[in-house]
Amino acid sequence: MKTDSLQWAATMQPLVRKIEELFLEDLRRFASELRQQFPALMFNVWKWPSDTVKECTDFDLGIECRFPEVVEGNPDNVALIIELCFLNSTPRIMGSVVWGHPSGHPEAEFSHSHVTNAEWPEAKPEKIEELRGFFPTLVQSFKAAVERGIPTDAA
Repeated sequence: MKTDSLQWAATMQPLVRKIEELFLEDLRRFASELRQQFPALMFNVWKWPSDTVKECTDFDLGIECRFPEVVEGNPDNVALIIELCFLNSTPRIMGSVVWGHPSGHPEAEFSHSHVTNAEWPEAKPEKIEELRGFFPTLVQSFKAAVERGIPTDAA
């Protein structure tokens, strides 16, 4: 099912292709650099639809760092994520650096004025360019989180 969804997203959504063109290679290059700098950590770059419900089809891509050893109660991963939602209606976009469970703590967010994805900025060309300009901030926040190994609210 994931393969069919991925094919649908890649072939039917020019917005998905645009987001991949703008961010995916940079994420792969960044992961390669981080693997060299932090060989004890695991880095994964991904892209996939995160939901296949027709009225709310989502797509995301990102990079995740997994920490092999963590203090009990702290998350074992942090991710930089570029997300699209509502691809079949009014597409919305978000970029963030966020810690995994149990924290869920955001390190950085493209737009702070949201509570739900329905409140994210519309994925209009000017917002996509704005996110592209904010991308280095996300990268720096992700790298700082990797170096620290714990969320800022736990430091």
